[in-house]
Amino acid sequence: MIAALVRVPLARLTRAPRGWMPIVGWSLLAIVMAASARSASGADHVLRGTFGFVIVPLLAYGIVSATLGGAGLRPAIRGLVTLGASPPRAALASIGVAMAVSAAACGLLAALVCLVAHTSSDAPLLWDLPASFGVAFLGGAAYAAYFCVGSAIGRGAMRGVLLAIDYVVGAAAGFGSLFTPRGHVMSLLGGPAAFELSRRMSSVLLVLLTILYVGLAVRLARRPR
Repeated sequence: MIAALVRVPLARLTRAPRGWMPIVGWSLLAIVMAASARSASGADHVLRGTFGFVIVPLLAYGIVSATLGGAGLRPAIRGLVTLGASPPRAALASIGVAMAVSAAACGLLAALVCLVAHTSSDAPLLWDLPASFGVAFLGGAAYAAYFCVGSAIGRGAMRGVLLAIDYVVGAAAGFGSLFTPRGHVMSLLGGPAAFELSRRMSSVLLVLLTILYVGLAVRLARRPR
Protein backbone atom coordinates (compact mmCIF):
# COMPACT_ATOMS: atom_id res chain seq x y z
CA MET A 1 0.00 0.00 0.00
CA ILE A 2 2.79 2.43 0.92
CA ALA A 3 4.64 1.58 -2.30
CA ALA A 4 1.54 2.47 -4.31
CA LEU A 5 1.16 5.77 -2.45
CA VAL A 6 4.79 6.65 -3.12
CA ARG A 7 4.51 6.18 -6.89
CA VAL A 8 2.37 9.27 -7.43
CA PRO A 9 4.71 11.88 -5.85
CA LEU A 10 7.71 10.15 -7.44
CA ALA A 11 6.05 10.36 -10.84
CA ARG A 12 5.36 14.07 -10.36
CA LEU A 13 8.97 14.63 -9.40
CA THR A 14 10.61 12.69 -12.21
CA ARG A 15 8.33 13.06 -15.21
CA ALA A 16 7.88 16.81 -15.33
CA PRO A 17 10.58 19.43 -15.94
CA ARG A 18 9.39 21.15 -12.77
CA GLY A 19 10.79 18.18 -10.85
CA TRP A 20 14.33 17.96 -12.13
CA MET A 21 15.02 21.51 -13.32
CA PRO A 22 15.45 22.99 -9.80
CA ILE A 23 17.84 20.18 -8.89
CA VAL A 24 19.90 20.73 -12.03
CA GLY A 25 19.83 24.52 -11.75
CA TRP A 26 20.83 24.80 -8.10
CA SER A 27 23.39 22.02 -8.50
CA LEU A 28 25.09 23.84 -11.36
CA LEU A 29 25.16 27.06 -9.34
CA ALA A 30 26.70 25.24 -6.38
CA ILE A 31 29.40 23.67 -8.56
CA VAL A 32 30.24 27.02 -10.17
CA MET A 33 30.50 28.64 -6.74
CA ALA A 34 32.66 25.77 -5.50
CA ALA A 35 35.02 26.04 -8.46
CA SER A 36 35.40 29.79 -7.97
CA ALA A 37 36.01 29.34 -4.23
CA ARG A 38 38.78 26.78 -4.79
CA SER A 39 41.30 29.45 -5.73
CA ALA A 40 40.09 31.99 -3.17
CA SER A 41 38.44 30.90 0.06
CA GLY A 42 37.99 27.12 0.14
CA ALA A 43 35.19 24.70 0.89
CA ASP A 44 34.26 25.95 4.36
CA HIS A 45 33.55 29.43 3.05
CA VAL A 46 31.25 28.33 0.23
CA LEU A 47 29.45 25.72 2.36
CA ARG A 48 28.51 28.17 5.11
CA GLY A 49 27.97 30.93 2.55
CA THR A 50 26.05 30.50 -0.70
CA PHE A 51 25.47 26.78 -0.30
CA GLY A 52 24.00 26.77 3.20
CA PHE A 53 22.32 30.16 3.01
CA VAL A 54 20.77 29.97 -0.46
CA ILE A 55 21.07 26.63 -2.21
CA VAL A 56 19.95 24.17 0.50
CA PRO A 57 16.65 25.93 1.32
CA LEU A 58 15.79 26.74 -2.30
CA LEU A 59 16.69 23.26 -3.53
CA ALA A 60 14.47 21.72 -0.85
CA TYR A 61 11.72 24.22 -1.67
CA GLY A 62 11.83 23.28 -5.36
CA ILE A 63 11.76 19.56 -4.60
CA VAL A 64 8.77 19.89 -2.27
CA SER A 65 6.91 21.98 -4.81
CA ALA A 66 7.63 19.46 -7.58
CA THR A 67 6.68 16.49 -5.40
CA LEU A 68 3.29 18.07 -4.76
CA GLY A 69 2.79 19.15 -8.35
CA GLY A 70 3.06 22.83 -7.44
CA ALA A 71 -0.05 22.57 -5.27
CA GLY A 72 -0.70 22.24 -1.57
CA LEU A 73 -0.40 18.97 0.31
CA ARG A 74 -4.14 18.38 0.58
CA PRO A 75 -4.87 18.99 -3.13
CA ALA A 76 -1.88 16.79 -4.02
CA ILE A 77 -3.23 13.77 -2.12
CA ARG A 78 -6.91 14.31 -2.96
CA GLY A 79 -6.86 11.81 -5.82
CA LEU A 80 -5.34 9.10 -3.64
CA VAL A 81 -7.84 9.79 -0.87
CA THR A 82 -10.70 9.57 -3.37
CA LEU A 83 -9.42 6.12 -4.37
CA GLY A 84 -9.57 4.99 -0.74
CA ALA A 85 -6.23 5.88 0.79
CA SER A 86 -6.28 7.34 4.28
CA PRO A 87 -5.29 11.05 4.33
CA PRO A 88 -2.51 10.58 6.93
CA ARG A 89 -0.87 7.76 4.96
CA ALA A 90 -1.15 9.59 1.64
CA ALA A 91 0.27 12.75 3.21
CA LEU A 92 3.08 10.83 4.90
CA ALA A 93 4.02 9.16 1.60
CA SER A 94 4.33 12.51 -0.20
CA ILE A 95 6.23 14.06 2.71
CA GLY A 96 8.54 11.05 2.87
CA VAL A 97 9.37 11.26 -0.84
CA ALA A 98 10.06 15.00 -0.60
CA MET A 99 12.27 14.51 2.45
CA ALA A 100 14.21 11.58 1.01
CA VAL A 101 14.91 13.27 -2.32
CA SER A 102 15.76 16.59 -0.69
CA ALA A 103 18.08 14.99 1.86
CA ALA A 104 19.88 12.94 -0.79
CA ALA A 105 20.19 15.85 -3.22
CA CYS A 106 21.50 18.27 -0.59
CA GLY A 107 23.86 15.71 0.94
CA LEU A 108 25.40 14.61 -2.35
CA LEU A 109 25.68 18.18 -3.57
CA ALA A 110 27.41 19.24 -0.35
CA ALA A 111 29.92 16.41 -0.76
CA LEU A 112 30.56 17.46 -4.35
CA VAL A 113 31.00 21.12 -3.35
CA CYS A 114 33.39 20.08 -0.60
CA LEU A 115 35.39 17.97 -3.03
CA VAL A 116 35.58 20.66 -5.72
CA ALA A 117 36.29 23.63 -3.42
CA HIS A 118 38.61 21.88 -0.97
CA THR A 119 41.97 23.55 -0.35
CA SER A 120 44.89 22.91 1.97
CA SER A 121 43.46 25.43 4.46
CA ASP A 122 40.31 23.31 4.96
CA ALA A 123 39.95 20.39 7.34
CA PRO A 124 41.23 17.04 6.00
CA LEU A 125 38.98 15.79 3.21
CA LEU A 126 38.53 12.42 4.94
CA TRP A 127 36.72 14.27 7.76
CA ASP A 128 35.26 17.20 5.86
CA LEU A 129 33.50 15.17 3.15
CA PRO A 130 31.28 12.97 5.38
CA ALA A 131 30.65 15.85 7.79
CA SER A 132 29.45 18.11 4.96
CA PHE A 133 27.30 15.32 3.55
CA GLY A 134 25.73 14.58 6.94
CA VAL A 135 24.86 18.19 7.77
CA ALA A 136 23.38 18.87 4.34
CA PHE A 137 21.50 15.55 4.37
CA LEU A 138 19.87 16.43 7.68
CA GLY A 139 19.30 20.02 6.57
CA GLY A 140 17.65 18.92 3.33
CA ALA A 141 15.28 16.61 5.19
CA ALA A 142 14.45 19.29 7.78
CA TYR A 143 13.76 21.92 5.14
CA ALA A 144 11.54 19.54 3.16
CA ALA A 145 9.48 18.74 6.26
CA TYR A 146 9.33 22.45 7.12
CA PHE A 147 8.01 23.38 3.67
CA CYS A 148 5.50 20.53 3.81
CA VAL A 149 3.97 22.25 6.84
CA GLY A 150 3.40 25.37 4.74
CA SER A 151 2.11 23.20 1.90
CA ALA A 152 -0.49 21.67 4.22
CA ILE A 153 -2.08 25.07 4.93
CA GLY A 154 -4.70 26.06 2.39
CA ARG A 155 -3.61 25.50 -1.20
CA GLY A 156 0.08 25.62 -0.41
CA ALA A 157 0.74 29.36 -0.55
CA MET A 158 2.11 29.29 2.99
CA ARG A 159 5.09 27.35 1.65
CA GLY A 160 6.50 30.62 0.32
CA VAL A 161 5.62 32.44 3.54
CA LEU A 162 7.59 29.91 5.58
CA LEU A 163 10.54 30.38 3.21
CA ALA A 164 10.45 34.12 3.92
CA ILE A 165 10.11 33.51 7.67
CA ASP A 166 13.13 31.21 7.59
CA TYR A 167 15.22 33.87 5.84
CA VAL A 168 14.15 36.68 8.16
CA VAL A 169 13.95 34.90 11.51
CA GLY A 170 16.44 32.08 11.05
CA ALA A 171 19.26 34.24 9.73
CA ALA A 172 19.28 36.49 12.80
CA ALA A 173 20.68 33.79 15.15
CA GLY A 174 18.26 35.05 17.81
CA PHE A 175 15.53 33.23 19.72
CA GLY A 176 13.46 32.74 16.56
CA SER A 177 16.30 30.81 14.93
CA LEU A 178 15.58 27.93 17.32
CA PHE A 179 12.35 27.12 15.47
CA THR A 180 13.43 27.23 11.82
CA PRO A 181 16.01 25.06 10.04
CA ARG A 182 18.29 27.89 8.91
CA GLY A 183 19.88 28.78 12.24
CA HIS A 184 20.80 25.18 13.01
CA VAL A 185 21.99 24.30 9.49
CA MET A 186 24.21 27.38 9.32
CA SER A 187 25.61 26.64 12.78
CA LEU A 188 26.44 23.05 11.81
CA LEU A 189 28.15 24.28 8.65
CA GLY A 190 30.44 26.48 10.74
CA GLY A 191 28.41 29.69 10.93
CA PRO A 192 27.14 31.56 13.99
CA ALA A 193 25.39 29.54 16.68
CA ALA A 194 21.61 29.47 16.81
CA PHE A 195 20.75 31.40 19.97
CA GLU A 196 24.17 30.45 21.43
CA LEU A 197 23.46 26.71 21.30
CA SER A 198 26.34 24.31 20.85
CA ARG A 199 26.52 22.54 17.51
CA ARG A 200 25.70 19.24 19.18
CA MET A 201 22.53 20.74 20.64
CA SER A 202 21.67 22.26 17.27
CA SER A 203 21.94 18.86 15.59
CA VAL A 204 19.67 17.27 18.21
CA LEU A 205 17.15 20.10 17.98
CA LEU A 206 17.16 19.94 14.18
CA VAL A 207 16.22 16.26 14.31
CA LEU A 208 13.44 16.99 16.81
CA LEU A 209 12.18 19.89 14.70
CA THR A 210 12.08 17.63 11.64
CA ILE A 211 9.93 15.10 13.49
CA LEU A 212 7.70 17.91 14.72
CA TYR A 213 7.32 19.35 11.21
CA VAL A 214 6.33 15.94 9.81
CA GLY A 215 3.72 15.38 12.53
CA LEU A 216 2.30 18.86 12.07
CA ALA A 217 2.12 18.54 8.29
CA VAL A 218 0.31 15.18 8.52
CA ARG A 219 -2.10 16.58 11.09
CA LEU A 220 -2.87 19.64 8.98
CA ALA A 221 -3.36 17.51 5.87
CA ARG A 222 -6.05 15.39 7.51
CA ARG A 223 -8.13 18.36 8.65
CA PRO A 224 -11.25 19.21 6.61
CA ARG A 225 -11.04 22.31 4.44
